[in-house]
Amino acid sequence: MEENDSAKESEKTTLTPETKEQPSNSDTLMPTMIDSETEKVTKKRDLSAIIPKMEDFSDNNNALELISKDNALKSDGAVSIGTMNIDGEVTVNDNVKLPDQIDIEQRKIEKQRNKNSRKKKEKKKVTKSAQKVQNTTSLIVLVLIIIVGGLVYYIFNAPTDKDFKPKTVTVELGSELPLRTSSYVEPGKGKVDELLYALDLSEVDVSKVGTYNFTVTYHGISKKGQVIIKDTTAPQLEVREVIISEGSTYDASMFVQRCNDSSGCNYAFQDETTALNNTAPGSYVVYIVATDAFQNSTTKRASLIIEATGNIRSYSKEVPYNNSLGYELKENYSLRFMQSQDNLILISGTHTIEYIYQSQEKYEKDRQTYAGEANYSFDDAAKTIKLTETNLTFVGSNYSRLSDVESYLNREGFIAN
Repeated sequence: MEENDSAKESEKTTLTPETKEQPSNSDTLMPTMIDSETEKVTKKRDLSAIIPKMEDFSDNNNALELISKDNALKSDGAVSIGTMNIDGEVTVNDNVKLPDQIDIEQRKIEKQRNKNSRKKKEKKKVTKSAQKVQNTTSLIVLVLIIIVGGLVYYIFNAPTDKDFKPKTVTVELGSELPLRTSSYVEPGKGKVDELLYALDLSEVDVSKVGTYNFTVTYHGISKKGQVIIKDTTAPQLEVREVIISEGSTYDASMFVQRCNDSSGCNYAFQDETTALNNTAPGSYVVYIVATDAFQNSTTKRASLIIEATGNIRSYSKEVPYNNSLGYELKENYSLRFMQSQDNLILISGTHTIEYIYQSQEKYEKDRQTYAGEANYSFDDAAKTIKLTETNLTFVGSNYSRLSDVESYLNREGFIAN
């Protein structure tokens, strides 16, 4: 019986420490199991995760709690294995599942891999920073090379005042040539000194379209340029109303009051069929085109009135040259009447007076007097001033009936045409 009790006591105290003294918190029980010999040879295993650690058991002051070690490098957690009383007796908890054993070799490999990865990242970061510095340095060096190269090129190729270049100058026909030398010369260096350049424009004729050479000389060096005379300006055209009787002919020039252009004016209807189609009595709108010798053109709108035969009356008067007046006079009325009950009533008409001078001085004086006045036009070549009044509805003081108009005109010396 005592032998059986001794055997049971022996089995009960399998995990009992060598001494009965109270263990401290840092004391550790020896492992109760180890790897087999074969396991040790093929792969190292860490059993420290299941080595119990003695700690105070807060719920029982007369016992210690046995807890497996918790080491982040060796185990994945800690569990309570059991308790040991002051007599060294151990009570193991039911259904205890100890932490998994750790493959130390695999853990070392993973640790080394993580370390290598960090080194690669750090190296890549350093390499990227170094590359950035290298790129910046290369860019600075390139800029410096360009600047130095540009300075060297400029030093050996900088223009001098003898590298002046004549310009190509374009002038409108009839206009004056530029006066300043700088209009004809591009200086090689600095500004054009008008006193040091000699300009020869003797070959240029501004009255004719063409290309002409000129010469510019500086410190004995002569170079040739070109002046181009061209005509790009359209004629300046003024038109007037034309009134004719039925059956009369007309052309575009009859509608021209004035046309100015350096190369002359030619006239035409915009619609070539105008004179053929507009022949019946009535009012028409026509378009007059003035074109110069270089095909620059201007188009203006004008009015055409074709009077019915029998209702158009024309009266004229001529006064020979009078020395005291200084001119010869030609006056004309072209009147249109319309039947109104028993009378013919004036509805429209044109009155023209031409003053033809012999003295240039007298012509210039009167020209200045009437310049800018409405209805006056001037022909300098013929020394003639012309007054034109249109849309007349009465003649003289206030005559509109045919009988009254003719009586007045006869008194004034007009003859019916």
